[in-house]
Amino acid sequence: MSEDGTVSGGETPEDIRTEVATAFGLFALSDASIHEAAEAASVSPWELEDEIERAGLKETFGLDEDRDVAATIDELLDQS
Repeated sequence: MSEDGTVSGGETPEDIRTEVATAFGLFALSDASIHEAAEAASVSPWELEDEIERAGLKETFGLDEDRDVAATIDELLDQS
């Protein structure tokens, strides 16, 4: 945190949604998928992915590759 009370993206701690931060932490620190982490924290997977991208961590988490929609659907159906 900088001297003016903001974090790296320019937000103050009060600006950060707890649900998104929780989902981010679950995804980063566990074996949970984006969908599982988002669902557990009551946010959409798209919100979580947007925040990961905004934080500049998309490549770090392997989300920079374009996924085949059919493969994603198959993966989600396999989890059911």
